[in-house]
Amino acid sequence: MKIAVIGGGAAGLCAAVAAARKNAYVTVFEKNDKVGKKILMTGNGKCNLTNTNLSSDYYYSEDRSFISDVFDRFGLDDTIRFFGGLGLLLTEKRGGVYPNSEQASAVLDALRFETEALNVSLKCGCNVKDIVKCKDGFNIIFGDADNAKNNEFFDRVIITTGGKAAPKTGSDGSGYVFASKFKDEVSKLYPALGGVKCEGNFWKSVSGVRCGASVQILDDTTGEGYSIGEIQLTDYGISGIVVFQISRIVASMLDNGKVKISIDLLPDLDEDTLSNEFFARALVLNGRTYEQILNGFINKKLSACILKRLNINPNDVAKFDEKTVNKLINEIKHFKVVATGVNPFDQAQTTAGGIKLKCISKNFESIHQPGIFYAGEILDVDGICGGYNLQWAWSSGFIAGEAAAKC
Repeated sequence: MKIAVIGGGAAGLCAAVAAARKNAYVTVFEKNDKVGKKILMTGNGKCNLTNTNLSSDYYYSEDRSFISDVFDRFGLDDTIRFFGGLGLLLTEKRGGVYPNSEQASAVLDALRFETEALNVSLKCGCNVKDIVKCKDGFNIIFGDADNAKNNEFFDRVIITTGGKAAPKTGSDGSGYVFASKFKDEVSKLYPALGGVKCEGNFWKSVSGVRCGASVQILDDTTGEGYSIGEIQLTDYGISGIVVFQISRIVASMLDNGKVKISIDLLPDLDEDTLSNEFFARALVLNGRTYEQILNGFINKKLSACILKRLNINPNDVAKFDEKTVNKLINEIKHFKVVATGVNPFDQAQTTAGGIKLKCISKNFESIHQPGIFYAGEILDVDGICGGYNLQWAWSSGFIAGEAAAKC
């Protein structure tokens, strides 16, 4: 059995290993000069390769039951055993699972070493131009399409070209062209796990501020537009993990116009506690200015921004009447912004949308073109931050690789 894997990323390398272990002759075609370029970027270079709290609830897709079934067949324990079998020592931190060295390169090396041991052929710097169906298999046309030597026959093909996020790593959306050729439907694509652009002329004044916060998409009908964690304010709007988790929902809602978001800058304090704190300060710090009263509450740049939004002079002596206190509390607990866009694909970590799951079998084989398999980000499955997208790559890649070799 000769199997071609198009794309040498996380899903592609895992599929190659799984297929080769079933005695298939596997060739991986990678357009970059090296495989696994995107793996090296994951987890800020530490490679959060899965999460101990694994559930389909942390994924977006048209069919979460499909994801649950996949994880029943190759889930957290299987992933840990797989990488342990490659000689990788793992460690867990707050649910995230990392190589003990905290180097993404260790994960990539473990996969590369295994492909070498299994005699998997890695053809790097090799751009696949076309996949042509022929009798009993497929012709892969690569490099200079006019050169007859760049035409190789394979029994099965696994397409793991990624989505459109981080195109510098090779994910340029070319896999969707192949999918359309084989009549497999692709849903609308959005950048996911990225920053959100917002209205306002105050962003430069708070750029660089990081703090704990919660964000809530107003008028959200999904019930999933809420996240709590660290937010980062930028010169264009909001970013950080707390924003990454909701950015794909913002992106889809922007199709219908601007999106309103409410930010709680003190999520650990409820409004009553915050009110009591303000009135307590009124007694202790009587006669102080607003700037002095807010000192230490939140970041200094943020407090200045809030006072300006409320048309309050920071050098005025603070008034602690109920109306003023309520205005301050409301602005801190409900800091409203209007999203006008999300960062483009070249600044996103993954792709929302992709080949619809209804177009593939439970073994990731195309229902329209038997012998063609898909795995990884190219499919209409995307997870939140925390190792979930890599877990999907391992799970889908391994199952697709084994299935292709068994066909």
